[in-house]
Amino acid sequence: MSDPAFSRGRETETRPAPYRKIAVTGWTSRLLPGSRSEIYLGEDHLLHAKQIMLFEKYRRFYFTDIEAISFSKSNRWIWLSAVWGFLLFCSLFWYVGHQTWCYIVGAVFCLVFGGLLLLNLIAGRTYVVNIQTAAQIRRLRPVERENQLIRFQQTVVPIIIQAQQPQQIQQSNEAAV
Repeated sequence: MSDPAFSRGRETETRPAPYRKIAVTGWTSRLLPGSRSEIYLGEDHLLHAKQIMLFEKYRRFYFTDIEAISFSKSNRWIWLSAVWGFLLFCSLFWYVGHQTWCYIVGAVFCLVFGGLLLLNLIAGRTYVVNIQTAAQIRRLRPVERENQLIRFQQTVVPIIIQAQQPQQIQQSNEAAV
């Protein structure tokens, strides 16, 4: 006799909800070990997938449960620019040693730190973005750059408003009774 849990017919199989990736952390977090984060858009929720070293955590935020998405400006991009600029300046000291290998090492460091400075300036301002439900407040790291935040707001906020409209109408009808 077989277990009914293992003998599923084709009509009872459920297909997982398709997800669309709408935000991901920057390329530096993908190159360095540590924390990576992605946000996926489902049919009725947002899925925040966070990887810390070998472990993954998933958080679902249903559109009807979201109370607020808050963001505030951060000075992290200014500090990172200052660090990359200082390291670029320090890499120029390799040219003091008047040898060929000093010039090569100096050029490599100048290219690396200059490139990081340029990429940081092109990426733009940083923000601290939080999503709030009745049970939790979570930071959304994938949408911390200005262009990512604008795209996130243009994509997600209308969907949240549309999902919460029937709920608001029902609450106003209950309050009137």
